[in-house]
Amino acid sequence: MNEETPAGTSDIALGDDLPSFIVPMLEASRHHIEKEHPIFSRLSLQATRIARGEAAFTLVVPDDFSEGNAIHGGIFTILLDTILAYTVWTRLEKFMPIATINLKTDYLGLAQPSQRIACTARCEGISDAVAFCSGKAVMQHTGDVVAMAEGTFMVGTKGRSSASRL
Repeated sequence: MNEETPAGTSDIALGDDLPSFIVPMLEASRHHIEKEHPIFSRLSLQATRIARGEAAFTLVVPDDFSEGNAIHGGIFTILLDTILAYTVWTRLEKFMPIATINLKTDYLGLAQPSQRIACTARCEGISDAVAFCSGKAVMQHTGDVVAMAEGTFMVGTKGRSSASRL
């Protein structure tokens, strides 16, 4: 890690055009995900790439989040909503709270617990304070797409956001 790489981010590919608040937010998010979040703290969720309008994470879902031999689909809705929202922040010049307006998740296949899953997301653009995003979850060992999501987010919402502790 060199002097320009912020602590705790040396294992993440960071884009060089990110807004200044993203790295501290990423560090706070990492702590929240690893130590406090009731679901994410159990998924071994790790950011692997954060760039302008893009995010990539990997995770492993434990057996107790499954129904039979398949991970419950609700996990992918929660994950993709969160990761899509994160890409919105990477497009902003300053931190502003956001809120999910609409989220559509399509399930394309079954994911087995205890297997590594890659989630990628992209903020396609922001128009009139509405951000448009898409993302997917893929089984790393097979390349099979498990879930895809499209979401819209209101930018600059009033009230306290979950990231307001930053």
